[in-house]
Amino acid sequence: MPYTQAEGVANLNLVPETGCLVAIGYPKLAGGLGGYACYIAICPADWKYGVSVGEVPEALLPKSDKILQWDAKQGIRVRK
Repeated sequence: MPYTQAEGVANLNLVPETGCLVAIGYPKLAGGLGGYACYIAICPADWKYGVSVGEVPEALLPKSDKILQWDAKQGIRVRK
């Protein structure tokens, strides 16, 4: 049976078993089996451990001047 494994995810134990949604975003990397993932717990505003997006700038990926565009030949999005 297929499964997903998360390693090195900080504070996941603080997310309550019910009442929150954990969203996982990851890039499709050409030629690789894995890559960086972004785990975000979407919880009620009164959750005592939460921070808003932008309050943790070191967690955000650097912005690129190149935009992502679909490359039909490669079958992936690439920065051009």
